[in-house]
Amino acid sequence: MIDVAVAGGGPVGMWLAAELHRGGARPVVLERRPERSPHSKALTLYPRTLELFAMRGIAGRWLDEGTRLPSSHFAILPSRLDFTSLDTRFPFTLFLPQVRTEQLLEEHLASLGVPYLRSHTVTGLRQDADGVDLDVLTPSGPKEFRAAYVVGCDGGTSTVRRAAGIEFAGTPATWSTLVGDVELAEPPPERALTLNLAGGSMYVLALGGGRYRIAAIDHATLSNLTDAPATFEELRAAVLRLAGTDYGMRDTADAWLSRVDNTTRQAAHYRQGRVFLAGDAAHIHYPAGGQGLNLGLQDAFNLAWKLAGAVRGWAPCWLLDSYHAERHSVGLEVVEDSLAQCALFANPSREGIALRDRFSRLLATHPSLNAELAVRLAGLTVSYPDGGRRVPDLALRGAPSPSVFGLLSGARFVLLDLASRAGGGQAVSSAPAAADGHSDRLSVVTAALAEDREDWAGVRSVLIRPDGHAAWSCGEDDHAAEPPLARWLGPG
Repeated sequence: MIDVAVAGGGPVGMWLAAELHRGGARPVVLERRPERSPHSKALTLYPRTLELFAMRGIAGRWLDEGTRLPSSHFAILPSRLDFTSLDTRFPFTLFLPQVRTEQLLEEHLASLGVPYLRSHTVTGLRQDADGVDLDVLTPSGPKEFRAAYVVGCDGGTSTVRRAAGIEFAGTPATWSTLVGDVELAEPPPERALTLNLAGGSMYVLALGGGRYRIAAIDHATLSNLTDAPATFEELRAAVLRLAGTDYGMRDTADAWLSRVDNTTRQAAHYRQGRVFLAGDAAHIHYPAGGQGLNLGLQDAFNLAWKLAGAVRGWAPCWLLDSYHAERHSVGLEVVEDSLAQCALFANPSREGIALRDRFSRLLATHPSLNAELAVRLAGLTVSYPDGGRRVPDLALRGAPSPSVFGLLSGARFVLLDLASRAGGGQAVSSAPAAADGHSDRLSVVTAALAEDREDWAGVRSVLIRPDGHAAWSCGEDDHAAEPPLARWLGPG
């Protein structure tokens, strides 16, 4: 029997499978497509996603190839969000088309030896108390797979979600926009151009090699819902209406065109028995700010160590339920953020245009608003009621790694005893001398902060989850405090 069957081999499914493997489970990825799409829906990775990669020691693979941008947009407004002062080692947006992210993840998965089965389409499932039976259409005909758990990473039309009977609550499309990757003979001089006009909004982004991503929110055609494929002439006409020029747009054979609508839905439950959902299978929304890919990768990071713990038999009974409890609210916040941005750029009424213009002025003149939206878009504000705040990559002295993220490469819990401050002095450990009964899933580290951090100066000890959140911490005056190892790591 397979430990975990991952339905869907896109970026979320591959990252989930890699993390499951790292946690000690045996996953198999079932991907319906015979080959990867050559087109990229997403183009950017945000700081928190880069932090996830850094915790596993692989962020350099993306950083070596991506372009670092010091800002991002909110609702395609000209006043961009400043990322440069964010509390992270990655204070930027990393521009890298999704196709390359998928290639890097597939290489990572292959290096781990995780089975990735193409042309394997999940068509149904049945679960019982001990596992899940999957109906899979393979190149050699229908087959049945048996797995202890199943995770649906199979997109907005998820077969896994439907088969598990999970409601996909929300609203259908009421408008749509055009997006395309095309060649421009007379491109704008800027690498990234945003326009806000009475007739709508538009951005043009250089992809390299003479190709550009154009997204046109054209108020004149906003409500023209259709299932017909987008055409070059439609995109060209929209750009002409909005910008007064088509930038020398060329109709080439490799141009990619698509319609993007405002369908907005979220799964009522991210778990149903032994079936889980992640990524677009759990939430879909208009891609305002390019948050969908990042949100899905972060879902997978949260779920993987918990599922691996259940497979290995140490996870407390409540731990799997915490996936929905923690990630559903995060998904809802992104959904609502997307809706708010849509209200600013996709409202053709006089009132809507006035709201957009007023908000743009507020964003330009109120640095605190800019900073608040930036840190949220970057994914750095996520905190779980029971799982604690995000632990930044604190610089350490006297530890096996120069910073916190290096301690998390094995996807284990870390009990970090900050025995002395950065100012010096002999470190005196107050952490347990050994992780009795938990050594297979817990590392105990004594170190000192090697940087001045007012927000961490009073912390004496912290239990860090495999996903980089603080499960527990105590201050310098809590001499009798003991870390809740049994609660989080099961009996020793």
